[in-house]
Amino acid sequence: MKKLLTLAVALILALGCMTAFAADGPIAGVDYPDLPDNTLHITVSTALFTPDAQTTRMQKLWKEKMEAYLGIKLDITWQAIAWDDWQGNEQTKLVAGDYADVNSYSAGDYIDSFGAAGKVLDISQYKDYMVYYPEFVAGVLGGWDGISPYVFWDGYDNDVNLAGAQSFAGFAYRFDVLQEYGLEPATTWEEFKDLCAALQDLIDDGTIKASDPEAKVYVMTNCAKGYAFYRGFVGIFHTWDTLYWNGEEFSYGPIEDNFREMLRELHELYEAGYIDPEFQTRDDATSVATTGQVLCIPTLWLGYLNFSYNPNAEEGIEWGLAYLPENEEYGRPWKWGSKITGKNLGTNRTMGIYIDAATEYPEWIVSMIDYQYSPDIYMMLNWGEEGEDWYLGEDGLRHYSDKYMSLPTSERPQALADEGIMSSATCRTGIPFVPQIFSTTAAYGDPDPWWSPERGYYEGYYWYETAINGGPESISPYDRAPLLNLTDEQRTQRSTMISACDKYAKTEGNKFIVGELDINDDAVWAEYVEGVKSQYQGFDELLAIINESADLSSLALYND
Repeated sequence: MKKLLTLAVALILALGCMTAFAADGPIAGVDYPDLPDNTLHITVSTALFTPDAQTTRMQKLWKEKMEAYLGIKLDITWQAIAWDDWQGNEQTKLVAGDYADVNSYSAGDYIDSFGAAGKVLDISQYKDYMVYYPEFVAGVLGGWDGISPYVFWDGYDNDVNLAGAQSFAGFAYRFDVLQEYGLEPATTWEEFKDLCAALQDLIDDGTIKASDPEAKVYVMTNCAKGYAFYRGFVGIFHTWDTLYWNGEEFSYGPIEDNFREMLRELHELYEAGYIDPEFQTRDDATSVATTGQVLCIPTLWLGYLNFSYNPNAEEGIEWGLAYLPENEEYGRPWKWGSKITGKNLGTNRTMGIYIDAATEYPEWIVSMIDYQYSPDIYMMLNWGEEGEDWYLGEDGLRHYSDKYMSLPTSERPQALADEGIMSSATCRTGIPFVPQIFSTTAAYGDPDPWWSPERGYYEGYYWYETAINGGPESISPYDRAPLLNLTDEQRTQRSTMISACDKYAKTEGNKFIVGELDINDDAVWAEYVEGVKSQYQGFDELLAIINESADLSSLALYND
């Protein structure tokens, strides 16, 4: 009898295990584990953006759509802290094993070692529970083999198929000054230096003044102290400020000869008095850009002109944009972050979502995050609701409604953010990071003032104009790099090397610009190069491994 009871209990347990994996889910023919009360109880760790997503209409709609798709209830405990604090602590949390069930992420390859150690879920093992994410993976060089499997990477839908860039693809100039004195933005590096000299002459003779007569006027400054000033110039000299693919091999930009040449040129501009001596410490250029204290800003993020500079500028001040000037030795300047076409995960993947390997119901969570790559979700979170937030125009394109477009340009992002619409660039709804859409970058803003030698002064949208004015030759090699066949350990080593060397190179690079280090002294430069390499033991060996792992045949998959 005891033996029969034991067999009966075993049979009941076995049947129980079978039925526990027979729940209905969103994907037909795929079994999901049963959920108590048909409710998924999870924690989500993410950054707190402004406004708090949980207060917005889009977040409520996200939950409604998500529950309808999954066929379950969601009980989510949100653990959100301010972006700066969250980003500064996420690597510490990974090391400590302090994971929520679902976690926003922004540190690139750093996560690979934790995935390899079994601490972070390998989502490639759960492809049966995905429908939409694979469409974005297919747009990546190498597909699944070209990405880390421990993150749902931030998606991008390039619905207009333009290889535009977000930043560092153009210089901002005081258009009012140029037009008043018969000057034009520079198309070549020599023209740029001549333009700087002409502007300096106007400053020196008192023709150009700031609104405060006691304030000093400079030809140029940095957009903000958080950016390396030279980042605005690296594309002109066909180099980069970190490890990158240069078209022939992977190289560390800040120790290249052409990087040195760039620093030498910047030092000459600094010695001539053209560069604001506070370029390393000024929190933000807005205060000097709007009061006439600076005439050119070579390091600029998308949107600064329309949302920071021009709306707040004193009367008569107008900022505009022109594509990077060309150094004739190198050819068309490279722009950073040239988008690839169609649905994709970008070329420089840093942000996304990871899942704790110890979470109880990974199948449901994978399907939940996968659904964020569905047009049902990401179109709504980027555009809002049809009729309420946008309408389809006679041109066949989506347009934001009058409740946004009737507002002053500077107020539109906040109005969109208050509804939880992600194109505002200040609010992230759903579980960050939800795919973004290219066309929304121009949909709610007014066009920027632009100049080109072919069109003169005109108006255009940054994302579009950087592609049009830059042309195909402006697509940098590092945005179309070959597939790397690295192990998880090697990916982690690469990430560690980049982090350590970049920090050192930025600090020492600025010293060359201001003359604390002599850029013309070969011994000083050699010491700097060795200093960069010393930040990571085995620098040369790892760089060799990276190049040996490059699958050059994969370059043929790019279709730009």
